[in-house]
Amino acid sequence: MNNSNINPKNLQKLVDIGISLSKEKNIDLLLEKILSEAREISNSDGGTLYLMSDDESKLQFRIIQNTSMNIFLGASKVSQNQYFPVKLYDSSTGEKNLNNVSAVCALKGETIIIDDAYTNTEYDFSGTKGFDKKYNYYSKSFLNVPMKDHKNKVIGVLQLLNPIELENITTYNSEIIKLIESLASQASIALTNQLLIIEQKQLFKSFIQLVSEALEKKDATTGGHCNRVPNITMLIADAINLDNQGSFKDFKFKNDEMEELFVAGWLHDFGKVATPEHIMNKSTKLEGLYDKIDNISIRFEVLKRDIKIKYYDLINTKNNLADFKNEMNNKLNLIDNDLEFLKKCNLGGEFMSEELKDRVKSISKYQIEYNNKLHNILSLEEVDFLTISRGTLSEDDRIIMNRHVELTYELLDKLPYPKHLNKVPFYAGCHHEKINGKGYPNGYKGDELPLQARVIALADVFEGLTASDRPYKEGYKLSKAMNILKYMTLDNELDKDIFNLFIKQKIYLKYAEENINPSQIDKINEKDLLI
Repeated sequence: MNNSNINPKNLQKLVDIGISLSKEKNIDLLLEKILSEAREISNSDGGTLYLMSDDESKLQFRIIQNTSMNIFLGASKVSQNQYFPVKLYDSSTGEKNLNNVSAVCALKGETIIIDDAYTNTEYDFSGTKGFDKKYNYYSKSFLNVPMKDHKNKVIGVLQLLNPIELENITTYNSEIIKLIESLASQASIALTNQLLIIEQKQLFKSFIQLVSEALEKKDATTGGHCNRVPNITMLIADAINLDNQGSFKDFKFKNDEMEELFVAGWLHDFGKVATPEHIMNKSTKLEGLYDKIDNISIRFEVLKRDIKIKYYDLINTKNNLADFKNEMNNKLNLIDNDLEFLKKCNLGGEFMSEELKDRVKSISKYQIEYNNKLHNILSLEEVDFLTISRGTLSEDDRIIMNRHVELTYELLDKLPYPKHLNKVPFYAGCHHEKINGKGYPNGYKGDELPLQARVIALADVFEGLTASDRPYKEGYKLSKAMNILKYMTLDNELDKDIFNLFIKQKIYLKYAEENINPSQIDKINEKDLLI
């Protein structure tokens, strides 16, 4: 647009408006500022800003302002039920709506000037006249300017109403029209930039959620965990920002830092996409591609068969058959009990003491015959698995599982993040580090662990303790989970200030009431937990 005939004062004002619009990051405030600045520079009594719907079939009301009627509705206050959108096409025939001035402005992408709506015969202003009659208003002069993006596609319409001069309604002159067209062009650039940013953020968040869905398809437990940890993470972050008297009174997360923390929370277990399913889903100690306890059960049946065969071979040589039969049954019962013990060991639900481990080793020495040789009923590898002290993972399994943290960092670090998200890989990759330096994979400690990493670490542990969907254990009662957190904090594994805030702000309870089984929520003495 040629601005050579515009008053220098107005041109400078236009420049100032453009700078102001380019700085506004909040989309709703930007829309309000666009309409307010357009009304001010044109001295219009009223105005409306429409945005194109996603399917490009209608214009939706976003901002409505009118000084005389004291109407100032921002984007959050405009009800789409109260202000019906302007349809661009007839719903039954599909023909273009050429009766509504705003619709035509959007369809043709051209500025439309109406000097007097009451004498205009080209467009239908019956709705406008009905409004005027109801509210004792006079909608006379209109200026409709299309807003276009970088691809010259209409993204909205800026409509101004009743320019005022010496307290009288006048018409829009050529200089004002040029000003508004220039403003609309600048506003379109600012709006397009923000819309593109919003679209990119939505795409990125959708990608993050897609990762969680993919993990859930692979392992429902991990998928649920990846959904819940960011929830706890942001509850803690919000509490930190609201802490005005405690340890965090002088610290506040900025908006960009909150987004960065949220993304890191969502992606903290991203590396598990490469963890073998039989490790991730290992519900018993002997589970691999299948649970080998079934093979052991068959061997025990063979052992019992061999004992019975020996009994029948010797039956004719014994005088006291009843005693002999009782001896056999006692052996069979012992074997059954030993098998049940191994099945229980296989579940990994309880800590394996040295005494229990010795019993497994003793049972392993039962021998059965196949291929004309005697073999111990349990292999050395099976003994190693069944004597795992805690849980279901062997040391080799745990190394593979722990590798997911390194993979999380390696894979996430390949993405080209915007500047405000560039620490996502680091924060996500530190969720198993401990303040005392005994975590993994890097053994970071103390100040090497930023607050963000400490927040995710506590969230990760708390979710794991209370989760009821783990194949190898039930979700702990809230009191037990909180006591474990306390001892981990006393051992300098978790951050003391975050833990105390977790209690004081009742974050644990807010999360529990919405996310864990009600039967797990028991009474907690918060004073006893505080450190």
